[in-house]
Amino acid sequence: MRYAISSRRTVNIWPGFVDALAALLMVIIFLLLIFSIGQFYLSDALSGKEKTLIKLDRQVVKLADLLALEKTTSADLQETVGELRAQLSSKSRKNELLQADVDMLMEMRDQLEKDMANFVTKLHENDATLRAEKEVSAKSLAQIEILNRQVKALREQLGTVSKALGLELDVETASIESLAERLNVALAEKAQELARYRSDFFGRLREVLGENPNIQIVGDRFVLQSELLFESGSADLGEKGKAQVKKLSETLNSVASSIPDDIEWIVRIDGHTDKRSINTKEYPSNWELSTARALAIVRYMVAQDVPAKRLAATGFGEFHPLDDETTEEAYTKNRRIEIKLTSR
Repeated sequence: MRYAISSRRTVNIWPGFVDALAALLMVIIFLLLIFSIGQFYLSDALSGKEKTLIKLDRQVVKLADLLALEKTTSADLQETVGELRAQLSSKSRKNELLQADVDMLMEMRDQLEKDMANFVTKLHENDATLRAEKEVSAKSLAQIEILNRQVKALREQLGTVSKALGLELDVETASIESLAERLNVALAEKAQELARYRSDFFGRLREVLGENPNIQIVGDRFVLQSELLFESGSADLGEKGKAQVKKLSETLNSVASSIPDDIEWIVRIDGHTDKRSINTKEYPSNWELSTARALAIVRYMVAQDVPAKRLAATGFGEFHPLDDETTEEAYTKNRRIEIKLTSR
């Protein structure tokens, strides 16, 4: 009975032990697999690092070579700098020696100049008499010859002028000062004579043209307002303008017949405009307009038998106003024709 009970309680553990060993074996195999994989990756990494180290070793070798070359170059440069410094020092010493030689030469030059000055002074003192006798040099003689020619030419000119003025002057024997003085007196007399004819001319002209506020005598000029002769912006003489210029020409011819031939006179016709600008195809500016008006009067006077050589036309534009204001009255005053009997 006891034996039967004991045999029932016996347990069989072998299958469990086998299972545990199998599981442990699988774990060990797994760990070995993991270790093998890690060993593979570690070996690969170490191989890459070894290659990198080889490359670095090569670069270090190259840098070492470059460093050695740089040291060699630096040594060569240091040697070159040393040679240049030595050369510079040598040149500096040579320059100092040269400067000393130059200073010495300058001193010698100064001394020679002083000696030469003393010598020249003594020479001048000893040769004062000789220099006085030879004072008239070739250059002085040439200058005297030039002066003689100029005096001769001046005397010829004075003779020509004196003949033109009707004077009998001995230009060969009289002094230049006396000739000039007599000519000035003669010219003043001719100017006074011309002034008398001018006064006569203006007086007759005033009588012929009549009393008109647009006609004035200003100094030595007879002034007519442009409106008496021309339309605005035009240089064509109208019928009224031609009538006025005809009277002017007749008066001038009457007075001219009594002016001596030895008086060189002309009648100058001056055109003036106001400051307002003009810009047309025919008259681009006031210069052209003022000149064209003066020329129109001169041409018509020539047609009235006034000698052309006794006439002159001038255009002044707007640049010589009688009134600087900007009023219509000032514009009217500045638009004018001036007639002047003067010498040529």
